[in-house]
Amino acid sequence: VTFTTLDTTSHNFTWQTFTFGQHSSSTLYDVAIINENNIWAVGEIYLNDSLGNPDPTSYNAVHWNGTNWELKKIKTNACGGVDYPLIKSTFAFSSNDILFAHIDGSISHFNGIEFTNDCSLITQLNGSANKIWGISKNNFYVVSGNGFIAHYQNGSWTKIESGTTSIIGDAWGITNNGISTVYCTVSSFFEPQQDRKILKIVNGKVDSISWQENRLLYSCWTNSNNYLYVCGSGVYQNKSGQWRQENLPSVSMNMVRGNAINDIFIIGDFGLATHFNGSSWQVYNDVFWDIWGLAFKQNLVAFVGQKNGLGYLVIGRRN
Repeated sequence: VTFTTLDTTSHNFTWQTFTFGQHSSSTLYDVAIINENNIWAVGEIYLNDSLGNPDPTSYNAVHWNGTNWELKKIKTNACGGVDYPLIKSTFAFSSNDILFAHIDGSISHFNGIEFTNDCSLITQLNGSANKIWGISKNNFYVVSGNGFIAHYQNGSWTKIESGTTSIIGDAWGITNNGISTVYCTVSSFFEPQQDRKILKIVNGKVDSISWQENRLLYSCWTNSNNYLYVCGSGVYQNKSGQWRQENLPSVSMNMVRGNAINDIFIIGDFGLATHFNGSSWQVYNDVFWDIWGLAFKQNLVAFVGQKNGLGYLVIGRRN
């Protein structure tokens, strides 16, 4: 019998932290990495005006241009009655192809020069987007509360019946031979408390995969049909249909993202951050405060959240 072991990746990261805001309660919810000179983080950031007084209109994004952070106000054409509502999620395909999901339900698209806005989720489907996953600006999925799933393709939106009214906290997918498979984590915090499952969408048809644990599910990630990682009340991996719980600290795990099966990051409550290198999990002892959003691309990782009422962002560079 021949055994093959995975190559390992480095656990060694150098950390740099940033805070944003001057009053009220600034928070960053999500982050997207295009490259080391092009990073977007989104949320709500409150600054003072030119006279030093609190400005009630928040910025809803910050952009790293390779030299410094630029604060942005991305307008939504008042789809929900507010010009610059906070942004809950972002997803980047390239530097000139980035999506932003506002709390009012609108979607903004950035083409590298200007922003355009789509109010169709509100006006047509009465929904919103908490998370985005897709292949391109012409083919992507959004998920949100009350079991809401919608698919945008070639200029039109389609609502997908999820079979649940619980919160869909995350979506992540893969594409093989032109066929997309999207996984979604579902959890009810109230009634019915047993509504905790993993949805699988293939060509617009929804199914669920085997999940016996009565555990909260917040996030999922994969890049292969052969395995799937989920996290929430614990971290679990499924390889070839078999679930196994990872031996990690007993805190709520908020998000999982990876480059490959031997290069995965997970963040959790109390500022927990851990990396899997194909052989072992490294739990970092640095104090990362409250972190809820995560992006991981090649040798760069980013966490976002809040620190003492300020928007909080951590960049990790692999040595």
